[in-house]
Amino acid sequence: MKLKSLRDLPKHPHVRLLLAKRQHPEPRSVARPSEEELFHQAMRGVTPLSQSGPQVPKTPPPAPKERRTKAFADLLAECEDFDIELSREYLRGQVRDLDPRIFQQLRSGQMSIEAHLDLHGMNRRQARLAVAEFLRSCFLQGMRCVLLIPGRGKNSEGGAGILREELSLWLTQAPLKRVVLCFATAQPRHGGAGAVYVLLRQLRKGKGKIIWDELLVDLDG
Repeated sequence: MKLKSLRDLPKHPHVRLLLAKRQHPEPRSVARPSEEELFHQAMRGVTPLSQSGPQVPKTPPPAPKERRTKAFADLLAECEDFDIELSREYLRGQVRDLDPRIFQQLRSGQMSIEAHLDLHGMNRRQARLAVAEFLRSCFLQGMRCVLLIPGRGKNSEGGAGILREELSLWLTQAPLKRVVLCFATAQPRHGGAGAVYVLLRQLRKGKGKIIWDELLVDLDG
């Protein structure tokens, strides 16, 4: 389309379209406020509550000795297959329905000790791993009576042997409970209260597998 004069310019279709867009501009996009801005807008002018209300006292955390005693009691409840007795000077445990004559022979030191493990100088983690590996090796070699030496713990808190206390738990929980028949504080000639006899089950092939990796759970506790 040709224009005859500038007066015909507004009549040109493209010019009319541009003029219409200028008269009715497209709405601009407005940025929506963030959730944080909306929160501050809603909280504007709000006065914080005073701290004069009733205060609920916080229960103090239990002392280390109380935590250890509670943990021991909880774990002891899980050892349903064993009868356990623990005191400052004596430790014993045996699977239920075990022939009492067998336990008496072990407790009196009448059985020949085939191997021993000294736990002096080890922390809880080191001792637990050492006991598991030692008993695993002895069991697979067909040994029956072994000696563990956790010490009496005279220098520990309260004069009680922490390793000796937890030893009863390790021996009666998976995987060691699958290979242990009974255990008892040793006679004075073998270390007395600082040593423990352990009687292992007889190795029999085809009687099921023992998952030794179960011991790796919760070692940092």
